[in-house]
Amino acid sequence: MEIYKDHNLAIISENQIVFLKKLNEEVTIKDFEPLIKDFPRVKIKSFLELKKVFDSPMSDFVEVGVLLPEMDISISKDYMSANLLFHEDPRLSVTSEDELNDKITRIAKEMGIEFGLKRVLWTELEKKKHIIAEGKKPQEGADAKITYFQNPIKKPKISENGRADFSDMSFIYEIEKDDWLGEKIPCSSGEKGMDVLGKEIPAKAGKDLVLKYNPTSVYESEENGKIIIRAKNRGVLDDANGMISILNHLNIGTDIGVETGNVEFNGSITVKGTVLPGFSIRATGDISIEASDGVSGAKLIESTQGDVYIRGGVFGHAKTQIKAGGNVYVRHANEANIEAEEEICIETYSIGSHLRGRIVRLDEQKGKIIGGMVEAKSAIFTSVAGNSHERKTELIIHAIDQKEKMGEIQFKAAKIKELEKEVADLEKKIVQLESFISKMNQQQKESFEDTKFQFEIKKSSIFQLNHEIQQNLKQLKEAGDEKIVVTKDAFEGTIIKIGKRSTMIKTKTNGKFKLEDGELNV
Repeated sequence: MEIYKDHNLAIISENQIVFLKKLNEEVTIKDFEPLIKDFPRVKIKSFLELKKVFDSPMSDFVEVGVLLPEMDISISKDYMSANLLFHEDPRLSVTSEDELNDKITRIAKEMGIEFGLKRVLWTELEKKKHIIAEGKKPQEGADAKITYFQNPIKKPKISENGRADFSDMSFIYEIEKDDWLGEKIPCSSGEKGMDVLGKEIPAKAGKDLVLKYNPTSVYESEENGKIIIRAKNRGVLDDANGMISILNHLNIGTDIGVETGNVEFNGSITVKGTVLPGFSIRATGDISIEASDGVSGAKLIESTQGDVYIRGGVFGHAKTQIKAGGNVYVRHANEANIEAEEEICIETYSIGSHLRGRIVRLDEQKGKIIGGMVEAKSAIFTSVAGNSHERKTELIIHAIDQKEKMGEIQFKAAKIKELEKEVADLEKKIVQLESFISKMNQQQKESFEDTKFQFEIKKSSIFQLNHEIQQNLKQLKEAGDEKIVVTKDAFEGTIIKIGKRSTMIKTKTNGKFKLEDGELNV
């Protein structure tokens, strides 16, 4: 095919190879350079071969390059797009937009492009490059969403003047059989994509989440595309360690005394009366003592995993011990020993008592700590500390060893990882065995039940360790901000101690006492 010819040069192509012939000895390479710009499809491959044509006497045709196609289509490495490059104005070979796009489509399909073809507009032909096909990216599925029933807050109501009201607390919340406890909207599978070659691209499913509940007291069912969890029986809602369960609830309409004896219960207890001198009450869940007169001379009131609430306060007579795995709420404390893993909240006063908790909080308007010892890990709040008679009152913050606490967290995290592998193995084993239950003999069934029991035990251990890690992280977050706050009067004789630094108040004062540059700011 002849591309160009005049009295100086002849350019032809055969099988997409371009040949050049010099027809005049006087013509030079400089004469060729502006000429070739009129033929954008001609691509010179070798400048040396081209130079030989003009440096040598006239001879036959010499190969100097290749003839590019009218248009070139390339597919991206990820097969998600195809690009078109025009090597010459397409209007030289077609007369309409439809004719042009028919031509592009034919070439694209010959290359295997089947999906996402786009039309090239006649009005946009000034652009050399065009995207002529685009794949569809897969859409990741939505993550699962979980909502739980919110257990009413048990803390005392705070009035506008900042005073705490312990008389009206939503302490133990009863759940009826089949009550809604939570739900999960499952994750979606997402939407598949497709590349320009028509190949499906799988979608990534959304992140799944697990409803955390105790199957012995909570059941799940599918309702309208959601997984709903409900109470198997009546009881008290418990969400300790992040796991929803229904605890047994024991209502005692009288006092704990001779008629009832000492009470120990796996669940929560509400006592309408009081705990008489010398008697004890112990429960795994919350304990609520409703008598307006409170407790006097009881031996032990202990909740191993929950909170303790004594509506009328406690007169300990140096005998009463109160313990809680969570919080303790009392109106007042007189010669009592109170210990809580979390907060101790006292409405009015503490006299001659030993208080130990993460935070010890007395009403900042009227709360008084007179005599005794208060030990906390993070903070102590009160209105008054000590009295005008200089009764010895000790307020102590035990600052944590941050390095040691971080070591504990790392150890527990490693243990969780180990347990999670064991749980996954047990779950796989349970799923495999479930289809053979009907064929099992008694010994095999007992072994299967033991496997399920071990599965639940290890899951429970994971939840417990997670809970402990969260508690440790909370302590680390509070580390360095330990404080003792006395809003009105810290009397003479009051001992303030944070970490290894301590001082005795010599002149009545108040304020927020903490370590500043390693020293107490008293």
